[in-house]
Amino acid sequence: MLVGMAMAESIAIYALVVSLVLLYANPYTSFLWG
Repeated sequence: MLVGMAMAESIAIYALVVSLVLLYANPYTSFLWG
């Protein structure tokens, strides 16, 4: 139970970091979102 919660939390943090990196490192982000 605790292992699953820790894994889900780490996956959520990893997804947040990846999304922020893609948002700021992608030069086409402003083009895609207008």
